[in-house]
Amino acid sequence: MQSWCIGNGQLAQLRLSDKVGTLNCMHDEQALLVGGGTKEGDLLENNQWLVRRLTPLECTRLQGFPDGWVDIGEWKDEKGKLHKEADAPKYKALGNSIALPFWYELIKNISAEYKDRKPTMASLFDGIGGFPLCWQWVNGDGTAVWSSEIEQFPIAVTEKHFGENGDWAEYPKPDWFKFTE
Repeated sequence: MQSWCIGNGQLAQLRLSDKVGTLNCMHDEQALLVGGGTKEGDLLENNQWLVRRLTPLECTRLQGFPDGWVDIGEWKDEKGKLHKEADAPKYKALGNSIALPFWYELIKNISAEYKDRKPTMASLFDGIGGFPLCWQWVNGDGTAVWSSEIEQFPIAVTEKHFGENGDWAEYPKPDWFKFTE
């Protein structure tokens, strides 16, 4: 879908096939014309906006996690209650998470200082496993020795990837990772 912002009487001069130049600082009312098969008369009311929410996959990629990192399906909380898969806990967990590219670079620099031994790490208030993931990308499997979290969904995500049968290493590294080598 395409959108055009119309002002200063431009609507009378504009066909949907025309390109609109950069808009200036206008003091009259603005209207949003929605494309995609609409006619010039299809204007939205003032102060109405079309906003598309990012998908959990897009949020996952923005934070630098591998695709599917928070897609764990049904999960159980600490009381054994089964929760169906939903987007709301994914959005919350990703919004409270870390951006992996920055932390990966920082962990590489910290780990480089331990030339004579293999460093290990523990993570308090870990979220969805961003620190252990970056740490193990740099230092290898088993170097993130423990983590803790209080939120139930992030605990389930971390357990899936780092528990006894964790699969963190099975995920392909995200696209940004190739720029770090």
